[in-house]
Amino acid sequence: MSHKKFIVFEGNEGTGKSTHIKFASDYLTQKKIEHIVTREPGGTKFGESVRSILLDKNSDLDSLSEAMLFYASRVFNYNNVILKALNAGKYVICDRFHYSTLVYQGMVENNEKVIQLHKTLDSYFSEHISLIIHLDASIKNCLSRINSRKTSDKFELQGEKFLIKIKSSYEKVFSDNEKSVKILTDEDINSVQSNIKKHLNMLINE
Repeated sequence: MSHKKFIVFEGNEGTGKSTHIKFASDYLTQKKIEHIVTREPGGTKFGESVRSILLDKNSDLDSLSEAMLFYASRVFNYNNVILKALNAGKYVICDRFHYSTLVYQGMVENNEKVIQLHKTLDSYFSEHISLIIHLDASIKNCLSRINSRKTSDKFELQGEKFLIKIKSSYEKVFSDNEKSVKILTDEDINSVQSNIKKHLNMLINE
């Protein structure tokens, strides 16, 4: 059984990332696998301060400025948290990673500079990724989950058209990515989590 694996959760708003990341973390704990959970933007004190700027409902940042802030937070988190944990032989679960910037600030906003930036930095960030769990759900379910939340951030408030664009962009991004598995979260939670567990087991037993 090899040590250190880097697991990334990606997906649209309202696909249940927080719930399923907690499940994955609890499962690794149960298996006595040392791991950390980090998130984007965030993961460090610096990253969390960037997060509050990026998710602010009143933010008027353009998509390239947003992307640069995401990357600043990401580089710092990657070098100081993620790689350190991997080098110590731990598993890392990351709530969103550089694909989110490609989708949200690049493809959805038709920003060619952000798309180019992703291409330039992709090999650097994806080198150690073992598994990408691409959570997907119907737009109807995403919307109803978002609407049931007490508070929403800037991206959750963008509405149905935005969610449709994100969903199709993720489909394109992961269509030929061998590390990515798509898991539909429309089904009941037990089926979804047994599916996640199956992929985690394959990783653990590699």
